[in-house]
Amino acid sequence: MSNTDVISALTRFSPYDELESKFHPRIAEHAEIISAEKGKILFKRGRTAKDKFYLLEGIVDLVDSGFNTREVNSTCAKNNFTLEDSSPTQVSAVAKSSVTLLKVDAEFLDIALAWSQSAGSADMPEKLGQPGQEQKHEEILDVNLSTDQVEVNEDDSDWMSMLLRSPLFTQISPAHIQNLFIRFESFPVKTGDVIIKEGEKGDYFYVIDQGRAQVSNLTGKVDVELSKGQFFGEDALVGDAPRNASITMLSDGSLMRLKKADFISLLQEPIQRFIQYTELAESPENNYQLLDVRLPMEFRHQHIKDCRNIPLLSLRDKLSGLDKNAIYVVADNAGRRSQVAAYLLCQYGLEAFILDAADQYY
Repeated sequence: MSNTDVISALTRFSPYDELESKFHPRIAEHAEIISAEKGKILFKRGRTAKDKFYLLEGIVDLVDSGFNTREVNSTCAKNNFTLEDSSPTQVSAVAKSSVTLLKVDAEFLDIALAWSQSAGSADMPEKLGQPGQEQKHEEILDVNLSTDQVEVNEDDSDWMSMLLRSPLFTQISPAHIQNLFIRFESFPVKTGDVIIKEGEKGDYFYVIDQGRAQVSNLTGKVDVELSKGQFFGEDALVGDAPRNASITMLSDGSLMRLKKADFISLLQEPIQRFIQYTELAESPENNYQLLDVRLPMEFRHQHIKDCRNIPLLSLRDKLSGLDKNAIYVVADNAGRRSQVAAYLLCQYGLEAFILDAADQYY
């Protein structure tokens, strides 16, 4: 099968039909169309789901732990989702007839979804938390433009002081912060230097010490300038996804950078907290708000009871309207997108957890 055939097959299913077409060829490189004879076990229950399977032709039986069977027929109009969305798998899949399937690498799909949706919507506000500010069309994965980070006078503040004003750092212990600053390294930059290139793998978190930088991407819709004290590059590290924007220096200056391993151990892991569904159920007095950050079609297909759907793509738009007194719990069914969402909530100064609830989706 050609790459074109695979892309055509992809667009029959969710969530691919909701993604920008520019992501389809990349996902297709990690997908293939396969066939199986009647009686073939496609995957077994209780195994790590290395691939996602989508039924193109034929009939498949899904068998759960109680030997209850649900039939999936390719002719059914509702057959536009993966045969199994959980890992470990909750069912076994058996070909009830000769079948043709689309198989997609689950790990790469998770990366691609985080990459495509971490950018925020086209109406992401330039200044978060400040109603009435001018809106710009920005689609940026690696850059948080919230000036909550940098509302200080450049003349009397260094990059450390500016960074500490970010709500994110109020959630990190003094010992971690001290160790964090020790790990930063300084390096000079010149006008025209490309610090981050769109599509490359993330390796550093950056803070501007001196100078100005421009944000751009291949769509040509981005025209944003960053200055002293602003930081960038974190989303690609949290989501382990490719860079979705390029950063080019507009002036000579200097940057501070932190290696990915140090960022994860000293910045991401200290604020990334998990909670079990049983703990949540046993603490009804707490002001928990459940969030599902997948795309709307994914949410409608399967979700946790009482979850609110805010796709990661539009989460930045919604931050200023969220209750600052609530505790936000992000469902873990979005993979890397869940991690990025929880990080963004904490970065904005909200309290957030990731919910471990593999058996609670319906």
